[in-house]
Amino acid sequence: MKLPVVCIVGRPNVGKSSLFNRILGRRAAVVSDRDGVTRDRHYQTANYKGHEFTVVDTGGFLPDDSIDVLADSVRTQIFNAVEEADLVLFMVDVRVGITKLDEQFARMVRKLDKKVILVANKSENGADRQESYEFLKLGFGLPRTISALTGYACLSLMDEVVAVLPTPVRGERREERPIRFAILGRPNAGKSTLLNRLLNEDRAVVSDIPGTTRDSIDCDFAVDGQKFVVTDTAGLRKKAKVEDEVEIFSNMRTLESIRRSDVSVLMVDCTRGLEVQDFRIITEIRKAGKGLVLVLNKWDIFPDKTEKSFDHMVKDMLEREPMLEYVPIISASAKEGQRVNRIVQAIQTVYANCRRVLGRDRVAQAFASFLEKNPVPSQNARVVQLTRACQIMVEPPVIAIETRTPELVADSYKRYLLKQFYEEFQLQGAPLRLNFDQKLTLRKDEDLEQFTESSNSVLAGVNPQRDLDRKNRKGKVVRH
Repeated sequence: MKLPVVCIVGRPNVGKSSLFNRILGRRAAVVSDRDGVTRDRHYQTANYKGHEFTVVDTGGFLPDDSIDVLADSVRTQIFNAVEEADLVLFMVDVRVGITKLDEQFARMVRKLDKKVILVANKSENGADRQESYEFLKLGFGLPRTISALTGYACLSLMDEVVAVLPTPVRGERREERPIRFAILGRPNAGKSTLLNRLLNEDRAVVSDIPGTTRDSIDCDFAVDGQKFVVTDTAGLRKKAKVEDEVEIFSNMRTLESIRRSDVSVLMVDCTRGLEVQDFRIITEIRKAGKGLVLVLNKWDIFPDKTEKSFDHMVKDMLEREPMLEYVPIISASAKEGQRVNRIVQAIQTVYANCRRVLGRDRVAQAFASFLEKNPVPSQNARVVQLTRACQIMVEPPVIAIETRTPELVADSYKRYLLKQFYEEFQLQGAPLRLNFDQKLTLRKDEDLEQFTESSNSVLAGVNPQRDLDRKNRKGKVVRH
């Protein structure tokens, strides 16, 4: 069953990504006051009052004479998204008012003969809402005044959205959401070679010249019935080496690919080892809260290789970055197809770990045992008490820990707890986070489970009907 598609469009900086996040109930898209942060189409599955649909965030529409070197590409992405949409949310900024760019874009959208709801965003104040009538001249009817930032009138908008969308035929099986992962790494680490190996075709240009891939490429494939969307990205370079405007945007798009993926696969040229730029990429992956699989590529040409070579390399990496202990590390050769199947298995394991509901009672029991085994040290003669712990989020998994003095919890003890949680729940590859808060809001397992289906979060007040698998799925570290 193909889900209905809702596409969010508009000129730059009208709040498209903010509405996208509001619909999903989580920060799935990057929001910035700077124009042009979103460049690609960003797809997620949403659920509102039991109605499931695909929501698409698009880049800001730019005129033909724009100096933006990627303007043509962004426009193509936008209109491809509109063509496949069942409903278009055309967004404008009520504070700025109607602009020539709004009018130009509206004329183009009207020619496509799509269902359109005009959304006047940034209507936090009553005075702003009175200014919305000028947008009638765009030809999409009366604007719906909302605030994606505060949530004002967003539920009313969603009621209208699901009323307009086509109703799926009963009895049809819902289309399974694919696992989305990005292939990352320095230039010439073998990213495009791995992509071609996964797809069994030459979809990406492969060259020994670093920087051949300049854009992020999305491709679909399936393994044993499991669907994947893989993004081959441009190699991330040091800022000092990014010289032209296209490369600057290539880096931006690569970072955006991390944020819209479920799992990131970091390709490392094993003949060079982990370098400073690899650690920067790992930092970006962690900041985005994404799963990580580390691939030591070109293992077939590793010089003076012995049975101990892999262990020695892993030991060296752990000395430089201890948290890699909880990341699947695989030696492989994308060129020869060596252990590529293990990479796919690791992606599935990490994806499952990112979405796991650990169990409220089990988290509480494990936390109590950690404290008993190693009590919290005092700081500056002050007793530090950690009273309780509870998982409060999935994707990424977050465990909140209650304490009256979060500022006094030693970093070494935070690392101890993090290690214990990783080992207790076998969360290899998942970006587990610990929050230390003065007041803990307990979350039920059922509340968390609604977030795991189709990688969704949900708007407040929604009670979706889902058939969820509540079993904890354990993943094991993969090292070869």
